[in-house]
Amino acid sequence: MQTNPVEQSNETRIPQKICAFNDAWTEWLQGSKFPIAFFGDSTVDGANTTGWVANTIGVDGASPNAFSKKLEELLRQATNNEVLRIYNSGFTGTNASWAVTILEEQFGETSAYHDTRMIGIGFGINDRLLYPNEKAYRDGFKGSIKQIINWCYSKNIQPFLLTTQAILEPGVKTEYADDYPMRTSEHVASIANEVKRELAEKYGLQLVDMNKYTESFLLYSSISVQKIISDRLHFGDMGHRYEAEVLFSCLSPRTIIADGYTKIDYSSQKIKDSVPDDWLTIPEAQTDSFKVYVEHTKADTTDRIIMSAWVFVNARRKLMLRAYKGSSPDTYVKINGNNRSLDGEETIIDQLDLGLYYLEVFTGSSSKVDFKGFILD
Repeated sequence: MQTNPVEQSNETRIPQKICAFNDAWTEWLQGSKFPIAFFGDSTVDGANTTGWVANTIGVDGASPNAFSKKLEELLRQATNNEVLRIYNSGFTGTNASWAVTILEEQFGETSAYHDTRMIGIGFGINDRLLYPNEKAYRDGFKGSIKQIINWCYSKNIQPFLLTTQAILEPGVKTEYADDYPMRTSEHVASIANEVKRELAEKYGLQLVDMNKYTESFLLYSSISVQKIISDRLHFGDMGHRYEAEVLFSCLSPRTIIADGYTKIDYSSQKIKDSVPDDWLTIPEAQTDSFKVYVEHTKADTTDRIIMSAWVFVNARRKLMLRAYKGSSPDTYVKINGNNRSLDGEETIIDQLDLGLYYLEVFTGSSSKVDFKGFILD
């Protein structure tokens, strides 16, 4: 007896991945523009940042302190590429169901962002205000995000997902209690952000858990909550700077993550601007914390960079940064561009809070090439 073929599932076929963060990184290293857009609400737009200008559909964003602009600046520095672009596609007061209706206007051929290669999809905070209960919120939001994902693939744009920026709404504000019973941080975290995790797994999408990072920033950074999120909903300049640093750590594969004791020396795999390996000293017996270091005499006295590293501190307390060298009095370091001389074989540099740091080491005007490494603890 002949049987009927199995009917295809009504579920949409999962599209094939177009590209990933590492494609963007290597394109940028080659000097390409490879634009990435961040699509979301006012927390993406940059409301509450200095110089904020509300975005207009189809027009290039101009807010100088929104995380998209700060991320662009960091990436340009790291890749030596002044062409690369990060697009601000945040719109104040909006939600995912609205976003579905303006996709062509915002990313189509007549838009300033028509050449977008990847879109980071946010939303979820304002969406909780549209629905009468948690089930409706989940179903409606999930449907809208799926539509955005599928539209991206139909236009050969790679989507990825961002969980929402953390907010300071542990309970419903008294004046909103009757009309908006889901106006709490918990509703966003346990519904909208869970939907994004599920869809990231289903579609095989990269996901940046911004909610987790920004919650940690509120909890553990030394910066006051008032300075981070003065209106309890929108991060200000410091918060957007931190979000840019989070995204940099996800996009740049060179980033070293320090969440506790971390040693950075010439055996670290992600350092840059280093010395030739034939300049290294590798002693048979270890005498201190460093198994490999540079103690070399070069042919000139030019000031040469001998190590650089991007480090993202993701600890629940400040980490003390120390630098180590041998006997040369000329070796010095830069931390985020600020010079610091090294007083002796061990120098305490500073306590590093949550965030991104660019470490550089130089010989000074000397023929001596002398450095061991950094320790954060």
